[in-house]
Amino acid sequence: MGQKGSSGLFRAVSAFGVVGFVRFLEGYYIVLITKRRKMADIGGHAIYKIEDTNMIYIPNDSVRITHPDEARYLRIFQNVDLSSNFYFSYSYDLSRSLQYNLTVLRMPLEMLKSETTQTRQESFDIFEDEGLITQGGSG
Repeated sequence: MGQKGSSGLFRAVSAFGVVGFVRFLEGYYIVLITKRRKMADIGGHAIYKIEDTNMIYIPNDSVRITHPDEARYLRIFQNVDLSSNFYFSYSYDLSRSLQYNLTVLRMPLEMLKSETTQTRQESFDIFEDEGLITQGGSG
């Protein structure tokens, strides 16, 4: 299953990220993103779709009792399809709106401008970095 490294350690799994941890009756599991697909770029931030996940049990010596419902809860949780419409980014907050994120990204720039420049209304073109020509802009 794993590859042995020169340090004597075994690689159990390679992952692109951690979805989270879940605990049922016996102990914790870590849910890892094992396959991803780049779906978009927003302002230079890559947005990925989860293609596949892997759940690994984290052994705990203090849990010695095997609960008969553990396997049932595990099956129920694994029926949740995390590869269907779950997205993530390493550098962009997907839990916020585009408007909020663009405002936050511009804040340091706004604070550096003089007061006279700040009073002037400026538009922000999300396609500016792509070199695309938009209505009312030269690209």
